[in-house]
Amino acid sequence: MHSNFLPKLINDPLGDPGVMVEFLCQQRALQFDLGDLSSITNSELLKISHVFISHTHIDHFIGFDHLLRVIFGRGKTIHLYGPENFITNVAGKLAGFTWNLVDRYSESVTFEVTEVHSSHLVKVKLKAIDRFKQSDKREISFQNGILLDEEKFTVRTAILEHRIPCLGFSLEEKNHVNICKDKLKKMHYQSGPWLKELKKCVCEGKSDEYILEVPSMMKGTQKKTLGQLKQELVLISPGQKISYVVDTIYNEANKNRIIGLARGSDIFYCESPFLAEEEARGQERFHLTARQAGIIARQAEVKKLNVFHFSGRHTLRTEQLIQEAEEAFMGK
Repeated sequence: MHSNFLPKLINDPLGDPGVMVEFLCQQRALQFDLGDLSSITNSELLKISHVFISHTHIDHFIGFDHLLRVIFGRGKTIHLYGPENFITNVAGKLAGFTWNLVDRYSESVTFEVTEVHSSHLVKVKLKAIDRFKQSDKREISFQNGILLDEEKFTVRTAILEHRIPCLGFSLEEKNHVNICKDKLKKMHYQSGPWLKELKKCVCEGKSDEYILEVPSMMKGTQKKTLGQLKQELVLISPGQKISYVVDTIYNEANKNRIIGLARGSDIFYCESPFLAEEEARGQERFHLTARQAGIIARQAEVKKLNVFHFSGRHTLRTEQLIQEAEEAFMGK
């Protein structure tokens, strides 16, 4: 599968959780959770445009200070997403520093923070030039779990249970639409801006009856339906789907939320702190066992399961955690 995404865990499975997704051939990345960021280079951190925080327990949010230190003074805008009370958490972090020197910068950094509620999103801006006072606060509707919808990908969320709300995320790359050059030549069509319009129409899901004007080397300008051109020229291949779930309890309602979010994922990053024999401990602490992660992955029909966020008590039993998850994933 061709994909523009390059995902990686930022630490080993026993370290703080987090996944960075870099964009192929672009100076851009998305970050899921901000635990210990010491393994990420400054040049990688500077690629980050959007950060998605599951919840603000220390092992998922301690890296915010590190990121702030690296990007400060760069004139960047960083988009942050998190659960209920997230705006207060971010503002509290920023309030812990003294900002009397920010006047030396025209605009050193801006955070656009989005807080996820079950029925709506709350958005606010925090600008360094204003000493991070909240501005432009607004409430917007929230449908189908969509947090971010760009031309080439969508990020969705589901609100999960961890005594407090905890967000799971899926990054869904939209279909790849390509023009077959050999067929273009065979049909005697000229290349040009109309091909960009054709690809845009396909990506936007316009009706097959939609008419486009096509320049032909043999017959001049022709009118063709989108359906005809799709059959003649267009190659459509699915994009990649990556899902990320941490710190959540195993129960029927929660399991179904995760399955709905992760269904069909090419890569499913799922926490697995505990062994199957520790199921009661997992329930008490609102975490999954490795076996439960495997069961969820199997029912969600994901292609690859990547377990991580292992309990520190299992330093010498990581292979057993991986094995239990894989066996459940394979239906054993």
